[in-house]
Amino acid sequence: MEDATKTTQEDEPACMGDLMNSPSVTVAPAWVNWHSALQNKHESSAREALGLDVDRPIVMSGHQPIMFHNGILAKLIALDEAAKRADAQAVWIVPDQDSVDSGSVRVPVGMRESLHDELVELLTSGTVQSGVSVGSIGAIEIDSPSHESLKPVVEWLDQYAGMETLAQQFAYATIEHACEVLGIESPRLIFASELFEADALYEIIKTMRDDPALCAQIYNNAVAKHSDAGVRALVIDDGKIELPLWGCKFDEARVAIDTTNIDSFAKDELLPRGLLMTGLVRAYLADLFIHGTGGYVYDQISEDWFRDWLGVELQPMAMVTATQHLELGFSADETVDIYDAKWAMHHVRHTPAMVGDHETQQRKDDLVAQIELLKPKDAQRDVLYRALQALLIEYRDAHRVEIKAFAERADQAMRLARQYELARDRTWAFVFFGNDALQSLDRATRAAMS
Repeated sequence: MEDATKTTQEDEPACMGDLMNSPSVTVAPAWVNWHSALQNKHESSAREALGLDVDRPIVMSGHQPIMFHNGILAKLIALDEAAKRADAQAVWIVPDQDSVDSGSVRVPVGMRESLHDELVELLTSGTVQSGVSVGSIGAIEIDSPSHESLKPVVEWLDQYAGMETLAQQFAYATIEHACEVLGIESPRLIFASELFEADALYEIIKTMRDDPALCAQIYNNAVAKHSDAGVRALVIDDGKIELPLWGCKFDEARVAIDTTNIDSFAKDELLPRGLLMTGLVRAYLADLFIHGTGGYVYDQISEDWFRDWLGVELQPMAMVTATQHLELGFSADETVDIYDAKWAMHHVRHTPAMVGDHETQQRKDDLVAQIELLKPKDAQRDVLYRALQALLIEYRDAHRVEIKAFAERADQAMRLARQYELARDRTWAFVFFGNDALQSLDRATRAAMS
């Protein structure tokens, strides 16, 4: 696929009011490459075994079963758009082998100077034990939240309280709620724990067991090649070889699988780790997989690993990411970094262009250039230097109001450092955004795919 990237930004505000920036969405590669990938439906018995469509292309994406942010929501929108354009089935995979805190939601409280965040726990303390995969915990009833913005999604969570696992409950509730708000069709959901129900995919485990050292060594070679992805290599010892699998028993902490303990787990208790999961999906299920920025980098490991280990070329991947901020009382140009604000406060005293006085800036630059051309002991340097100082004094007097504003801005940045950090945060859950903001993200995402 060609290396083409498109970024769009909505002209209108992203959130209610006019204080924060519009959503910025980045898509790679260009749509023509997506379209090409979705014209090449590949055959696989695994699709039928997992109940997926076999008569049309499949486009996939996915995320953990949590209250996700708008960068993830953009993937869901892109999934919908791609499926519609290519008459493909939209499938969302949920990595329920992961140990994530689905019930913890960070909530913004207050505005401007009073802005802070609180951690709201939707699950009763002790419900989720450390290290237990979210697919190994039963679904539960959720307490009514105090924060108004959480009530709609909690209603969805209550609707799915009869599901078998917490992963299913949170995945269906969050995806269904997001799709309802956006007015789009819900994708088909599948879970990592279901993948080995397909015989074609379970054969991979048999291949691992036939030569675990080869599997692990080629995996590690691929990891080393893409060290910037931050993925840990598998452990290879004389008496033990780690495999890219998790052992997950209900209500027990997940266990890293190796050649010494794999027989302790039943077929339905063996789950793929992340790279194996995306490798299987792209080899046997999806004609195109939509990643975020992280997955777009680390899944290159899967490509090299599957090619060198199994001789399998994975189907293409694409990338979608978005940044959208909540309107929390600050304008976009207010929420500056402390270092940047201090730098600007000091430099504005010597840089007239920073307040729009380009004529004085040119006069200053000319004087500096003349000084630099003279020898250190040349008397003319002192004359020019005094002229430069006089010019800057004149400039500071003429623009004292603007220069003072830079100092006030730096002072405010120091006082409100935490508030600025929260206002710039792009990871607030989508449930805190109003309908106008989410529709703005929807338009920006689809436009980025043009």
